[in-house]
Amino acid sequence: MKCHLVRDLLPLYIEGDCSRKTERLVAAHIKTCEDCREMYDMMREPVNFHGDGGLPKEAEEAEEQKFRKAYYQRLILKGAALFGGGYLLMLLIYLFFL
Repeated sequence: MKCHLVRDLLPLYIEGDCSRKTERLVAAHIKTCEDCREMYDMMREPVNFHGDGGLPKEAEEAEEQKFRKAYYQRLILKGAALFGGGYLLMLLIYLFFL
């Protein structure tokens, strides 16, 4: 089996979503190919998002506050636009049927 095929199949292989035949082929390739085995080992390790490579706690909190502020601003604007559009529609209906 070619390396590029094994690398495409590795996520499925790790999760156990391959057929038995594919599992055997990938396992055999991993035993013989050092590069694919390294990639397999790397993909099996859990990712630590809060380890040394992450943002400091203050930076994470600042990013979260910035996200929440932008999210709620958009939410309020959408609500105001919906209310204004409904009010305008009701006003037009009222004026049209007078």
